[in-house]
Amino acid sequence: MKGVVFSILTFFTSLTLLGILFKVMHWPGAGIGLVIGVAGLSLIAIPLFAVYKYRV
Repeated sequence: MKGVVFSILTFFTSLTLLGILFKVMHWPGAGIGLVIGVAGLSLIAIPLFAVYKYRV
């Protein structure tokens, strides 16, 4: 489970950072990258990490 959680967290973090880079450089696709990245982080990755970290 550890590998899955960290790979999902890494994927959404990378997508968010790429969206920020695309936004700064005014390249197309920045908006959708930011939306998917931030939504994935807030709805999937961080809760999944919290369950992994604090599971008793």
